[in-house]
Amino acid sequence: MTAFVKEKFTWDGMYLMYEGLYDGQPTMDEVHPDCHPSWVGEPKPAFIARFKYGRKPYKSWINFLVKKSSVEGYLKLAEEHSPLEAMDLLGFKRK
Repeated sequence: MTAFVKEKFTWDGMYLMYEGLYDGQPTMDEVHPDCHPSWVGEPKPAFIARFKYGRKPYKSWINFLVKKSSVEGYLKLAEEHSPLEAMDLLGFKRK
């Protein structure tokens, strides 16, 4: 299992993504065969969560994931449930 690295998270004001490498990570050309040539062979960033309405609890999510979860473990839970439910299942306490 691959540990999250805090510096590999990106947040654009709405979407929290993880750009670190992990086991089983697809490449951009596997997911989008018609992608731009500069993306061929590059790892696809993993979607972590979407934060609507300008709310910014993303920093607490990052800190929690770095301390309490693996990349593969969280992504599997988030695929089976919503990202919020996945965090609840991992023990994240919402404020």
